[in-house]
Amino acid sequence: MNPFKRDNQMMPIASLNSVYIDNVLASDLFRPALILKDLVKFKEELGLGSMLNDNKLLYQFNNLLKSDLDSVKTKATKIAVEYGNRLGKMLLTLYKPSTLSKTNRANWTSEHWDYWRNIKSIYLVGGLTSPILTKIFYDRVTSIFEENDIQDLCITFIEGSSNLGTRGMSQLIENGDYLLFDFGQTNIKRARHLKVEEKIVIDTVLPMVESKFLFYKKKSEKEIIEIAHKLDDYIIKTILDTYKQVAFNGVNIYLSIANYVFDGKIYSARGGYGKLAYVADNYESHLSNRLSKILNKEMYVKLFHDTSAMALMYSNEQNVAVISLGTAFGIAFTE
Repeated sequence: MNPFKRDNQMMPIASLNSVYIDNVLASDLFRPALILKDLVKFKEELGLGSMLNDNKLLYQFNNLLKSDLDSVKTKATKIAVEYGNRLGKMLLTLYKPSTLSKTNRANWTSEHWDYWRNIKSIYLVGGLTSPILTKIFYDRVTSIFEENDIQDLCITFIEGSSNLGTRGMSQLIENGDYLLFDFGQTNIKRARHLKVEEKIVIDTVLPMVESKFLFYKKKSEKEIIEIAHKLDDYIIKTILDTYKQVAFNGVNIYLSIANYVFDGKIYSARGGYGKLAYVADNYESHLSNRLSKILNKEMYVKLFHDTSAMALMYSNEQNVAVISLGTAFGIAFTE
């Protein structure tokens, strides 16, 4: 039994963002936004000048790590090693938590910690845009595990995994024409997958679309409800635009979302997509019904938790955890 799942679906109790490394939350220790903040903080030492504070900076990290200027390369490497150590400490806590870490994570019992100790493989996906950074992270994480006498664990970094969610959902298709969407915190990944007699006939990856209407902090309930309906309209628009773009005439849509999902219902208290719970109690049914009405035919939408969709790529493996390094940590397990 997996204590982090119910009916084979991930539950919010699994969240790694709420894990404490002693007294520090994992989400305050490691995430791409913190790396970006440090790149901005040390932009003069890194030779970035007046470059804007945006995610494009993260794409420059690889150039900084191989800079011809020793001072720039040294500073960039120092930042990379620091965050590699932070990631390693977070992962180590899952296997060897301190007493303080266990006390602070009050909703995990010994059953939850014991389950983690049975995980033999971890795939780290998404959020990494630099091959040198990835190698530094791998070296630091594996070194920390070796130093703490954890030998029987395989760590794998999957770089360039932005479309892993749509690829994962495609593994479920035996026959038929499907539109696939992965609604993330930054971008929306899109694909079209057609199989005939269990053979792939069309496998199209479409350009990403920007995610919108995910803000929710410091808003009144009335404002959140208004934004939720704008987000719902934007999701419908994105689906319909893609439908037309590929001349889709099928009826099946698989859609993963950066939130926990249980039987088509979105967990309301978690992130920018959580507000969709205000739109409909069962958002999966809502999307199916709304699209059916607009397209004047019966449409079938299946909703997935985003990291669970990625984990479908490894569904034939046992004792595996998939951790996404996106805007926040995502987690899923294969069974």
